[in-house]
Amino acid sequence: MIILPLQFMFRLNPLQYLVEFLDVGVELFGTIKPTYYSVLTRNQAVEEVDHNNYSIDDTSITQILTSRYYRSVIIYILKISLLFACGICISGYIWYIAVNLTTMAKLTAIYNTSCFWAYVFSIILLSESIKVEKIIATFLSITGVVIMTFFGKENNDNGHFNNNTIVIVMGDLLACFGALMYGLYQVLYKKLGSPPTPSFLFANTITGLIGVHTFLFLWIPIPLLHFTGIELFELPDSGTFGFILLIAIAGVFFNASFMLVIALTSPLFAAIGIMLTIPIVAWADLIVINTPITVSTVVGSFCILLAFVLLSWASIRDEIRKLYFS
Repeated sequence: MIILPLQFMFRLNPLQYLVEFLDVGVELFGTIKPTYYSVLTRNQAVEEVDHNNYSIDDTSITQILTSRYYRSVIIYILKISLLFACGICISGYIWYIAVNLTTMAKLTAIYNTSCFWAYVFSIILLSESIKVEKIIATFLSITGVVIMTFFGKENNDNGHFNNNTIVIVMGDLLACFGALMYGLYQVLYKKLGSPPTPSFLFANTITGLIGVHTFLFLWIPIPLLHFTGIELFELPDSGTFGFILLIAIAGVFFNASFMLVIALTSPLFAAIGIMLTIPIVAWADLIVINTPITVSTVVGSFCILLAFVLLSWASIRDEIRKLYFS
């Protein structure tokens, strides 16, 4: 929710902020439900608020929110932001469950296959074409992660890890499901929450609304898990709370940037772009705590970087072709 007041700093007039946000929402709604949108536009002259003759100075926030012109758009935005809140929560929560059941190496490798699922769902839901360079980029990025996690000098398994085979298989299956959900979440955001004309204000506000829905509704499982004994709830000490706060602040900038990248490019580009953090962390460890760089780190980093460059080149080429033919 922190992103909302930060975004509002660039639109100090609340009416202007709201109208600009909803106008982009109308554009998005028109692409999702074109038939309903055409009827809405055709009957606009008899609506309570005439959008064409709409004057910010003569109206209030209440009039905007209750206008029949915007009503369907507002309901749609609230629905998709709740859907996105649940989607990103499920994929994240599954990671925290799987981390206790399988090794960190496996978990890291499996979760980064989300780029594969993002591409698969992009083909199914976004009608994205199957291209050799995108397949190669996906394969290279996953290969790079596998090399870095399984062939590294150090194994980052948990100290309390259980070596029971059944538990490992359950953890791996959970991780696979989490990766699939994360890839699906990215594609659904592109399909349902990204307007034809990318808008920083719209993307940031949707991100903020995801936080609002999380705050209002996603606490409900916590007492249920606590009283059933599945997962006990404990208040953190001051030191732990400080780290949680830092993670939350970092998450604001990460999630806001991630949403913008998906809106401006594609889910596959965003998924592979995130994987660049893996070699960056390895090199940061070398600088900060003198962790040695292994051969697997170098090879894996090169594969991920090459995948990102290949995908970037393919994306730029496609944009140039669109501009040329248009």
